[in-house]
Amino acid sequence: MKILKTNKRQICITCHYPQNTCLCDWINPITSPLNIIILQHPKETRHAKNTVKLLALGLKKIMILQGEKPDDWTELSQNMAKRPQDYSLFYPHEQSKSVESIISPESKESIFPINHNVIFIDASWRKALKIWHLNPWLQLCNSWHFTNPPDNQYHVRHTTQQNSLSTLESVVYLLEYTHNIDCKPLHTLLSKMQQKCFIENYKQ
Repeated sequence: MKILKTNKRQICITCHYPQNTCLCDWINPITSPLNIIILQHPKETRHAKNTVKLLALGLKKIMILQGEKPDDWTELSQNMAKRPQDYSLFYPHEQSKSVESIISPESKESIFPINHNVIFIDASWRKALKIWHLNPWLQLCNSWHFTNPPDNQYHVRHTTQQNSLSTLESVVYLLEYTHNIDCKPLHTLLSKMQQKCFIENYKQ
């Protein structure tokens, strides 16, 4: 663990977590068969317990784009306009379809082929809704939602929404469901981050 000293605390320069919550011992990146694209609201970058930070450590094929308005994602929206069939969005709305409705391995591979681009919105429910309304280009591609996800294991931030998963858990569930990817390293990162946060909070 290499340490960067700041005015407030010592930060690990590898995982970018404070020294007391360093996660380097549990970083074991996995390769995703899908291209994961995260549209992250700027406010999420200030949350120390945001799970996209863990995805960046534990997933090799991921792109994180911060913003809120169409001008923030011009290149992505232009690429989608050219080939919307190469993209899918995970965001629940009236026209989105249940990913669990895809049953056979052949259908899963056809709808989510290798190197397919899958977009997730990383934001509070209110901010995610705002991003959805501000960016009509997101409606160009197929949209999906979860109807029977696993229990939420992300306990350091709370939500009242049903079937709600953290962004990391959403990505993991998709990879496990569509491609049977072993995502244990990502589960471990989430678990260890929460354990260390609980310990630090208890000390305080």
